[in-house]
Amino acid sequence: MRRLWIGFFGVLLAACSNAPQPSEVGAQALRPAGSPDVAIFVVSGRCGVGTCSAPEQNWDYLGPQGTGQAVAQAFQALGYSTRVYSYSAHLRSHYSSISRKTEPGFLELEAQFKAVVQSWVNGFSNPTRIALVGHSHGTNWTHNLTRIYGAVRFAYVIDLDGICYLWEDDNAPYFRDYYAQNGNPWGVDISDSCDAIPVKRWYGTSYYNAKDVAFANTTYNLEVQSKRVFLRREGQQGGDVEPQGETNFAYDYTANRRTNGSTTGIYTYVSSSEGHNQVDEPGSQALAWVEGQIQRLGLP
Repeated sequence: MRRLWIGFFGVLLAACSNAPQPSEVGAQALRPAGSPDVAIFVVSGRCGVGTCSAPEQNWDYLGPQGTGQAVAQAFQALGYSTRVYSYSAHLRSHYSSISRKTEPGFLELEAQFKAVVQSWVNGFSNPTRIALVGHSHGTNWTHNLTRIYGAVRFAYVIDLDGICYLWEDDNAPYFRDYYAQNGNPWGVDISDSCDAIPVKRWYGTSYYNAKDVAFANTTYNLEVQSKRVFLRREGQQGGDVEPQGETNFAYDYTANRRTNGSTTGIYTYVSSSEGHNQVDEPGSQALAWVEGQIQRLGLP
């Protein structure tokens, strides 16, 4: 009953807020000239493990290295125009001593996303499609965006070796401060994201990380997993069982699913040669796979 009440209350909040709402049925207006066919939101991951202070030092590295542009080029090859926005893995805008500049965070991503939906999506017969790209901790932010904006359709959610480990610990103080000052505007506590989403399985209900769930408003979910030291079989107790390859201790070992347990629209690639910090690089085999899937699937 508690979960039902929370969900109902969240619906009421969304209805009364200025949150983006779905396009009107039968709308015939064309979106403004110069607006992109695809808006791509890119979120980088953690600054490292044991070598930096996260999330304070987290920075947008995917933008400068061209990961978002590589994804954009896959859409451009199909004849679509694009616009890319890049963010760091942090709730708020903050100064990173690594990049030595102020880095935009999730709240800035959310604001830009809402502007895109209001300006180029709602009420248009040719709405801008939305694609999300996350690496490592960045996937928690991208999937949570789809989680809290269930009325908006996401054409692609692209996960480059998503990791939930340490994400809640890193960000809990910032969520507490934000909720204390502003309340929770989303109707769901996204600070609770690891082992938080119930997913139906053949053996019962299992709780997945938010970054491992393709919510109903996601059309295509492309998931990349980096090479592993051990091959872990799903559902097997005891965890890591089979040595494989060179050291790569950070890797996504959970295949994504829908909340109903299906894998409809989800495509997973497991690299045999590229590590956690390689699968996000332009020119990598992993990113080439992503680009190939976009070419194959097209723009929904």
